[in-house]
Amino acid sequence: MILFLVSIFNFLAGLAIYKNVFAKKLIFIFAVIVNILVLGLFKYYDFFRVSAEELLNKIGIETTFPLIEIILPIGLSFYIFRTISYIADVYLKKIPSAGFIDFLIYVAFFPQLLAGPIMRAGDFLIQLKAGGAKKLENLYENVTLILLGLFKKLVISTYLVVNITDDVFAVPENHSNYIVLLAVFAYGLVIYFDFSGYSDMAIGFAGLMGFKTPLNFNAPYLSLTIKDFWRRWHISLSDWIRDYVYIPLGGNRKGKLREYFNLILAMVLVGLWHGAAFNFIFWGFIHGLALAFSHIFYFYPKRILSKAFCWVLTFGFVSFGWIFFRSTTMNNAFIFIKNIFSFNQNPEPFKIYVFFVLAAGFLLFLFERQISKGLVLFQQKLSLFPWLFFVILLFILILKLSSDTVPNFIYFNF
Repeated sequence: MILFLVSIFNFLAGLAIYKNVFAKKLIFIFAVIVNILVLGLFKYYDFFRVSAEELLNKIGIETTFPLIEIILPIGLSFYIFRTISYIADVYLKKIPSAGFIDFLIYVAFFPQLLAGPIMRAGDFLIQLKAGGAKKLENLYENVTLILLGLFKKLVISTYLVVNITDDVFAVPENHSNYIVLLAVFAYGLVIYFDFSGYSDMAIGFAGLMGFKTPLNFNAPYLSLTIKDFWRRWHISLSDWIRDYVYIPLGGNRKGKLREYFNLILAMVLVGLWHGAAFNFIFWGFIHGLALAFSHIFYFYPKRILSKAFCWVLTFGFVSFGWIFFRSTTMNNAFIFIKNIFSFNQNPEPFKIYVFFVLAAGFLLFLFERQISKGLVLFQQKLSLFPWLFFVILLFILILKLSSDTVPNFIYFNF
């Protein structure tokens, strides 16, 4: 129901803006505010209610705001961002307004509905108008993406969640420092394989329907700078924030101090978009500071040793940031960090299979493109029935290797 109402409202707003009705700028601003209020009500009401009550109580004003039981609709953040980009592009005359059915399909396109990628209306509607592909193209590439996405989620990500990250992040004080540190790197793999796995499947299913979807991940953990990382990680969100937040704020056009402020504010909003909690805001804030710092002291390594140093520094910072992203509270994050540097601890039994899965995860990440190309080339050599047998066999093998309990996709929460 929320999806349908949001779609109708934004379709009418886009139509009014495109038809150059009176005060179209006000209509655009009003539409953006309504979209943000819808997102704020369902996702942030409780956070702001509790924060406001605590602040007022601290200064001596005893007050309570209404407690509303609200269930966050799955995918709300993603389709709200799609609708905002649509009305913004119509307002800027980058695209014409869409037909009603076409717009509904764009907003509710099922491969991207629950967790992105955040595809732009201009990229999607032109393909929809063309009727998608006239024949099934890139079959092997799309099937490979779906199978690899399933493997990432059901085997690598799920195993690490069930066997190390959930337990360690819940009670870090109960674990030795090396297990806590291992959980940090494990979670780095968890969130990458979980989300890139979903993105791979979304791109693959969309491809089977004849739609090309932009790349959402490009080997982010090989980045040598934090700027490079955000060009490779969750690319559709990074581009959205750049085009609809950072640049409208002034980007780098109003002086250096304003540029750094815009970078930090944009990343704080990225953190807040991920979750209504101070740990997400702080995660965005430190990434904003790192981006500002990288603009102040710009350096891109060219020699092997400097590249290695920059990679270690970037990967270490990103991994450190995941502590705040994954922790349920700021206090939990600080306990987690403190435990990493607590060396006077008794040895803790270690599941050797966790190490093997971690190693397999890093190898898959490093050689993902080569594995994907190899699978595609192998499928191309098969005739129809051997190919079907091969695909079904891989699907069954992935299911057999998966855990009995499979957590939801991480980005379903956002």
